[in-house]
Parts: sequence; C-alpha cells; structure tokens
Amino acid sequence: MKIITFITFGIVPMALFAQAPAPSSSDGFGSVLMVLLICAIIFIVCRELLCWYYKINKMVSNQEEIIRLLKLIADRDNSKINQENKEIIIEPFHKK
Repeated sequence: MKIITFITFGIVPMALFAQAPAPSSSDGFGSVLMVLLICAIIFIVCRELLCWYYKINKMVSNQEEIIRLLKLIADRDNSKINQENKEIIIEPFHKK
C-alpha cells in the first residue's frame, strides 16, 4: 500500500502539471499563492486519509488512555506508600 501511495503522489502532480495552461507573466504572485493554497489543502486531505487508513488516530487515542490509566495507578500506589510511611514514622513517637 505504501508503494501505491508513493507512486500516486509521484504521478498525480506530473499529470496535473502537464495539463496546466502556460502561466501568464502579469499575475505571478496570485498564481503562486493559489498553488500554495491548493497544495496545502491537498496535503491536509491526504494526511487525514493516510492517518485514517493506517489507524494512527486510533493508536494515539489508545496511548492517551494507557497514560491516563497508568497515572491513575501510580497515584493510587503513591497514596498507599505515603500512608505506610506515615504509620512507620508516627508509631515510634506514640507513647502509651
């Protein structure tokens, strides 16, 4: 699939450029701006499609959930350790 994607991204710009009319010399800045805008839109659309196809968005959300759960576990373990340390430190000072 990566080869097909690479070939597609390599061939499509050449095919589009071959059919493009000759640029006029009077409006150079506007045409450059339009080309950059079109390229940016194509990049964003293709990026979203590739991220969806390779499930990158799903992997990121799974990793965020794992991090959240690990923090929850770490906080719970830290609170247990802190309670045990308080009991160990306070007990010798208690006089009965």
